[in-house]
Amino acid sequence: MSYYRVTHIDVHHHRRRLRVQALNTLGAVAWVEQLYGDAWYIAAVREVGGR
Repeated sequence: MSYYRVTHIDVHHHRRRLRVQALNTLGAVAWVEQLYGDAWYIAAVREVGGR
């Protein structure tokens, strides 16, 4: 599994940044949206060599 840095901003402009372990970008995004709800903006960037 890889690590992703996910930025989630909700409708009220609350920003959350997390480090998520997932198989792919879609998995990381889905996990964070399940945790915090739909996002106004969301981005997931894979960490290179992240452990």
